[in-house]
Amino acid sequence: MAEPKIISLGVAAPPYRYTQEAIFNALDYPRPFWRVFHSSEIEHRNFSVPLDVLKGLSFQEQQERYRVQATVLARKAIINALDTRPATDLGALVYCSCTGFAPGPTIAHYLARDLGLGSDVTLTNIVSMGCESGGYPGLKRAVDFAKANGRPAVVVSCELCSLTYFPEEKIDPENDYELARANSQFGDYASAAIVGFDADSSHPVVVDSESYTDTKYLDQLGYQWRNGRLRVLLSKKVPDLATEVATKAVFKLLNRTGNHASDIRWWVIHAAGMKVLDMIAAEIGLPGEKLEYSQKFLRTNGNCSSATVGGIAKMLMQAERPSLGDYLAVVTVGPGMTGGCTLLRFE
Repeated sequence: MAEPKIISLGVAAPPYRYTQEAIFNALDYPRPFWRVFHSSEIEHRNFSVPLDVLKGLSFQEQQERYRVQATVLARKAIINALDTRPATDLGALVYCSCTGFAPGPTIAHYLARDLGLGSDVTLTNIVSMGCESGGYPGLKRAVDFAKANGRPAVVVSCELCSLTYFPEEKIDPENDYELARANSQFGDYASAAIVGFDADSSHPVVVDSESYTDTKYLDQLGYQWRNGRLRVLLSKKVPDLATEVATKAVFKLLNRTGNHASDIRWWVIHAAGMKVLDMIAAEIGLPGEKLEYSQKFLRTNGNCSSATVGGIAKMLMQAERPSLGDYLAVVTVGPGMTGGCTLLRFE
């Protein structure tokens, strides 16, 4: 059997789009904190709720909105990825998210109903794994299913970061103002990939994948429960730790496949921040131009957690024409700390 390929990508953004300055003003931070927002180099972000509504939602209201709005946005991304292909062809649906709860029925169940998927569809929910889930474990689950069953699968990441907003009535200096830093970075987005089989050379084969986790860093990134709701944990050490785990996954995969970083023409690196991108590229030995689409996505959408790499890949594929034999590497990073790398080839 042929190796599975990524045969289509689809993305979707929620309806409310704001400039970085509008977000800063709405959150009512003291003016000196503008440097935190401005230095991110993010120009716009998308939210699933208006700014004036976002600030007043209780945790229960956030979760009620999450189930409805995540289903709508993820469905849109999947339909865009299907691109007139019948949804009933799908043998599996993998849903990835860390920004809301749907403990059963899950978002995957609602999507199966709304898309009219067959009763034999395999549903998987990969939740609470942070920014890394869609690009590595989610994609790997879809690839493994397609390889084992010979049927296409879809993996969709949907992150509504705005629905994890933690009210900051008094500026909290904890961990170098981590709430302010988080509020300056994250946006809402959904991305989907169809994994299957065809003869189109513009659809890359999934060659191999690798992950690296260091559990010494469990307390450096993620969410904590505070006052009955989720509060972000965003250590100042994240750029260094993200670089460490991501590049270890990259080098392990490159060594196993007999490649060097210079052999990889295209790079999709999770846009966790401009500093993180620069540090990962420097450690791998990549020239600055390899960051073009990761940087562009960050500027125009912010860090959209697990949906980010799909959005970057879609942006790249719309702008470029890869040649036969080109390699593409997808690099992810998230809490744990965990880094992942998936290697693709156009053939």
